Amino acid sequence: MHFSIDRKYFYDKLSIVSRAISVFSPLPALSGICIDLKDGSMILTGSDSNISIRTVIVPGELNNLDIEEEGSIIIDSKYLLEIVRKLDCKNIEIEVIDYSLVRISSDNGQFNLNGIRSNEYPDIDFTQPNHHFVLKATGLKSIVSQTAFACSDKDQRPVLTGVNFNSQGNMLYCSGTDSYRLARKTIELNSSQDFNITIPSKSLTEVVRSVSDDDTIDIYADSKKAQFVFDKTIIQTRLIDGTFPDVQRIIPTSCVSKMLVDSYEIAGTIDRTNFIRNDKVHLIKLECSTAETHVKTYSSEIGNSDEVLTKCEYEGEDISLTCNGTYMLDAIKALGCEKVLIEFSGFMKPIKVSNPEDASVLMILVPIRSYD
Repeated sequence: MHFSIDRKYFYDKLSIVSRAISVFSPLPALSGICIDLKDGSMILTGSDSNISIRTVIVPGELNNLDIEEEGSIIIDSKYLLEIVRKLDCKNIEIEVIDYSLVRISSDNGQFNLNGIRSNEYPDIDFTQPNHHFVLKATGLKSIVSQTAFACSDKDQRPVLTGVNFNSQGNMLYCSGTDSYRLARKTIELNSSQDFNITIPSKSLTEVVRSVSDDDTIDIYADSKKAQFVFDKTIIQTRLIDGTFPDVQRIIPTSCVSKMLVDSYEIAGTIDRTNFIRNDKVHLIKLECSTAETHVKTYSSEIGNSDEVLTKCEYEGEDISLTCNGTYMLDAIKALGCEKVLIEFSGFMKPIKVSNPEDASVLMILVPIRSYD
């Protein structure tokens, strides 16, 4: 194997592929990037067996790829990225000598690295699943930013660590929940689909880190895996087994009171009290009436606070309830709007948080019983 390529272009592609590689891989081959030169192009593959990334580089003006001899090799991703990033040159040359010894050359010198023969790399099935739909990169980014934060970070219920993609006809409902809160984003698809899958939130995060805003992403899915295809790159992830909870039943269909509040004011009010915690949990008490709305916190060990929201329009029944302030703040930030609509369905019933100008996204918080 012997080729030369533009250093910066090569580094950008290596960076994408390396996102699938785990530093704690029990299989030595999976700690490296598999470089395969065949049929006049280069294929880069990285995987941790749960998420796999493959990108194809075809010779062109942007990459200056020149293939002198085809072949394949596995190179440790950490060392390869470090060398390519720090070399001070425009083009680099990589050659396999003596079966598994890799020589990386620049204008000023060279590095010799021990590689691994490519036949030790596991066989990864990149065949396309049958369900297919298309999303703009900006659309996928909004889905992930407005749902993934609500997923669980604990492994007791693995299905809650992912975002559920439930397609019914032309509508795609994307939901993240840890059983104490829910974030849902609704997208209209370009075609009618029928599937219900849960994609690990970590995999989705890697996808949105790899795409550009002007990319169009082809998404393929079946009962075992999902693929995100863009710019000659495939990001493939295993799905999470298990039945995602029926979150539709916890979404309130009516409210007894609601308030329209300046998002900057309420976010600042909650954030200022973040240090006042009970057993490491940031609890806030909302005391709402048509006269005024208070945001209160209390801790027997630390102290208390009481602030009135001045940019708030409230209507309906007076209500007083406690919720997780961190969850409320996360929801407000994810909505990313100037004004937030908060709807109360009753005492100790779910709270709905939404953007009054965008019906496609909503947040649900479960109140907490307080005894103060």
